[in-house]
Amino acid sequence: MKSILCYGDSNTYGLMPDLQNRYPRDVRWTGVLQKLLGEDYYIIEEGLGGRTTVWDDPVEEYKNGKKYLLPCLDSHKPLDLVIVMLGTNDLKGRYSLSPYEVGGGMENLVKILLKSDAGIGFKPPKVLLAAPVPIHSVGRAMDLDQMIPDMEKRSSMLSYYYKDIAGRYGIPYIDPAGEIELNNIDGIHYSEKGHMRMAELMKEKIVEILG
Repeated sequence: MKSILCYGDSNTYGLMPDLQNRYPRDVRWTGVLQKLLGEDYYIIEEGLGGRTTVWDDPVEEYKNGKKYLLPCLDSHKPLDLVIVMLGTNDLKGRYSLSPYEVGGGMENLVKILLKSDAGIGFKPPKVLLAAPVPIHSVGRAMDLDQMIPDMEKRSSMLSYYYKDIAGRYGIPYIDPAGEIELNNIDGIHYSEKGHMRMAELMKEKIVEILG
């Protein structure tokens, strides 16, 4: 059985458009992915709402993806593959980061993964770097548009830096932009249809990587 860790934020967690409840496992993309891949694979869900790449959240605690990454790897090793998909939360205005700087945070995580012993035979696991799905404003000027300024432009720029990171470190890369439907309530989280499509895309890539 091949073990795959999905390390992400609220879209990996499966947060619903009401921003409170969670999609059932058979709806969120990680659960659908498990069903598509079958019993020869074990999908480990590690999604946390608000998780960043390397930044401490001054408002919410325990959101720094770097601080939890090594304990998480040790908890689940040996791992055949780690899928890492973070960066959207780094665009919040409270961090004052450019997309370029968000890319730097992701590169930091990639280096940690490639130096770890969490893979088979105490070697590094294979890493799939996923660009976050670009988000868009739904006209919520008093909350979401304030929380993530210029969200559409800035989120769409992340793929440029992530693709470059994947190329420089020789790891697989996936960019689901244009493929994933977001809900029309916040423009950030996947619809049920979006979760299904993400699972399909991930399955194709995983089979390509692991066979």
